[in-house]
Amino acid sequence: MAAVTAPGNLSGPPAPRRRRRVLVAALTGWVVALSGMSWWSARNDPPTVAEQRDLRQAMPVLREAAGTLLAAAQTGPWVVRLAAPRVEKCRLTPVLPGRNAGQDIVLYVPQGQAEAALDRVAAALPGGWRAGVVPTRAGARLSLFADAGDFIAIEAQAGADDQVLTLSADTGCRPVGPGRDGGGPEPGPEPATLAETVAALGGPAGPAVAVQSVPCPAGGVAATYRATAGASGDGPRGLPGATAAVWSGAGGWAYRNGSDSVVVDAEGERLQVSVTTACRVS
Repeated sequence: MAAVTAPGNLSGPPAPRRRRRVLVAALTGWVVALSGMSWWSARNDPPTVAEQRDLRQAMPVLREAAGTLLAAAQTGPWVVRLAAPRVEKCRLTPVLPGRNAGQDIVLYVPQGQAEAALDRVAAALPGGWRAGVVPTRAGARLSLFADAGDFIAIEAQAGADDQVLTLSADTGCRPVGPGRDGGGPEPGPEPATLAETVAALGGPAGPAVAVQSVPCPAGGVAATYRATAGASGDGPRGLPGATAAVWSGAGGWAYRNGSDSVVVDAEGERLQVSVTTACRVS
């Protein structure tokens, strides 16, 4: 019988530990390459879809959406206030930072009218925004959602018994972009209601005034003017004639003076007065 010859090469497949090292090295290189391409693309490629527009480019669109939202909130017999724009840090990718901007409209309504107010705001928004109000938790919570276009989201969350509702327009996370934002439209002179209310609450004549403004959907400008009045204390007080407060609480009160919305709130030991005008041609 012929002898059986063993194979000349008895070495087995590469050790599992060596294969793992090769795979880890390859995967690490691929992740680094992808991160580098993402970083370069975000800084050099032109935008191809709306959500890639940088924050500076999105700010005018955000203000237009906030103006439309404010006008919708002014269709009811409530009180409105335009909050200061907010900008927050966010991340576009794990290695690329961005910014998210928003504009809030604060709506003050009588007790028990939160759902009716949100329904009316949703109905007053453009049809293309597809706005709607969804009650949840057996009607105890209310959610308003709308799409203002250009990836600007509209949202409000409130309890059915809430009297202070926050309506928000939001850009989502975007690259910051070069240059500076031009700011809101020219608001025009401050309303007489502001000086009258500040004086009625023990504040100084000719107070320093901060202004936030947005364009109105049919033209013109709406704005909130804010100034410091007298010392904090129990309220409401300083209301003209037989005017009744739409809302009052430990933090302040709100009422209508003609077409102007007036909000008084305590900030430390001093009262702050905000007067918001209806949309008007500047």
